[in-house]
Amino acid sequence: MPFNLLLFPLVGGYYILIRFRYLRYVQYRLENQRVLLNSAFAGILLLGVCFLLRGLFIAIFPETVEQLSKLLPIHTPYFGTTSMSLFVAVGATEIANLFINRLKAIKRAIATSGNEFELLLSSSFFDAHLLQFTMDSGKFYIGWVKELPKPFTTSYIRITPAFSGYRKADDKELVFTTQYLTVYASYIEDGSVANTDELKTDLVLKADKINSISFFDMHMYNRFNPSQG
Repeated sequence: MPFNLLLFPLVGGYYILIRFRYLRYVQYRLENQRVLLNSAFAGILLLGVCFLLRGLFIAIFPETVEQLSKLLPIHTPYFGTTSMSLFVAVGATEIANLFINRLKAIKRAIATSGNEFELLLSSSFFDAHLLQFTMDSGKFYIGWVKELPKPFTTSYIRITPAFSGYRKADDKELVFTTQYLTVYASYIEDGSVANTDELKTDLVLKADKINSISFFDMHMYNRFNPSQG
């Protein structure tokens, strides 16, 4: 088999890794060299499957396979099998994705290979846990993650804020300056909006400006800071 024909299963393997939802969100977290190695491995498996399909088709429809081979623009041995691997990869991947929930796939990828930062964001996004984002300027925002950023492709985090303020000089006490929840409630009570999404109050935070992230619970905060409760 000419080695240049191996390009088809290699591209097919790469397509599976970057498009199949149970795999693509894991590949985002890997180095380029690792992704290339995984693509080669997936391509080998893909080519093996195509050879099995070829053997099956020849056994069942020998005349049809022979006629199709004559219609190929290139008559190099194994050209049909290797080129078929690319079409199989695209078709099988897109069909499989129709039955896979994108958010569940993201959650699974973060649970298996995400770092501490991504695990916290995932907890807020999927389980509605409040997170406290302390910026390097001393300002803080408390809210829910509205959208999970793709690893290595975006450096911003979008949140729906609940509170905001700043830390005092001793870096321990929080000073609340804005309580978004009260504003949300007033708009909903007077019928101005049906839900908070209509208010367009989402904030976008730059990841490299965030000094720390932690879970936030108002009851626990008041227990640790009774003077502010």
